[in-house]
Amino acid sequence: MNGVSDNARVALKGAEALSDRDLEAVLEVADPDIEFVTHPGFVGQEPVYRGHEGVRRWLKTLEPWESFRVEVEELIDTSEDTVMTVSRVTARGSGSGVDVELTTYDVVTVVGGKIRKRAHYETREDALAAARSKE
Repeated sequence: MNGVSDNARVALKGAEALSDRDLEAVLEVADPDIEFVTHPGFVGQEPVYRGHEGVRRWLKTLEPWESFRVEVEELIDTSEDTVMTVSRVTARGSGSGVDVELTTYDVVTVVGGKIRKRAHYETREDALAAARSKE
């Protein structure tokens, strides 16, 4: 991962921990005051989860999924403390067997080596606009 910023590494580590549903690894990179804004297309989730307790609640929303994978395809440093990730999310429902695949665009704010905010957007343009507004 040569040429990748420290903040991009933190964002990637967070995405990998979410994909693994590894609570301890997620909390390791999450600021205690993290704000986690969910993807509007994810049914059964609150719009925003706050703090480590919020992260715990969000991970519980993944329990109905037999599988849940996040594959980061692109990392873009958009400012000194902000990274945009483009990820492919694949999941399979436990009871239904339904496969879901979508692309997510996340703006991740990193402060002091911890993720302070992670916000999902439906389009690349919306995510870039949000990231640029932080510059």
